[in-house]
Amino acid sequence: MAQYNPKQALISGFYLLFILFSLLSCSRDEPAKQRINFPSGSWQRYDILKFGLPVVENEKSCDIIFELKCKKSFAYDELPLNMVLDTPSGEERIKEYLMQIRDKNGTLAGTLNGDTCTTRIFLKKNLYCSKKGVLKVEIENLNPRMETEGVFSATLILIKR
Repeated sequence: MAQYNPKQALISGFYLLFILFSLLSCSRDEPAKQRINFPSGSWQRYDILKFGLPVVENEKSCDIIFELKCKKSFAYDELPLNMVLDTPSGEERIKEYLMQIRDKNGTLAGTLNGDTCTTRIFLKKNLYCSKKGVLKVEIENLNPRMETEGVFSATLILIKR
């Protein structure tokens, strides 16, 4: 039968704490997200989506992702968008995107979950933020129709690098 050794138990405890702190320090921060839901299931043409996400660490870069959840039976293969991005330091960036919903073969480009398709597009990779504050992003639906039916929600995701 082994005897209890307090010195060995203390050393084992320190090793356990070291491993625990090492694992905690390796965990990545959760990305900041803001979602806008469309209860009616449609996105009106001139309804500009306005997002504001906190930038809590300056001198870091981040990725900005736009996520769209729509019906599997969404009528369009692609959705034209316009983005206006204002950084906490006052820089403004504007760019148009063509979000692929289906490929050339008609296959949905996003992830399917039941009747919902989730599609993502990178709006900015490695965006450098020199100041803390609020990152403001506006997304405009450039679809020529007055109403884009089959849209459940739009989410802006900010991933720190």
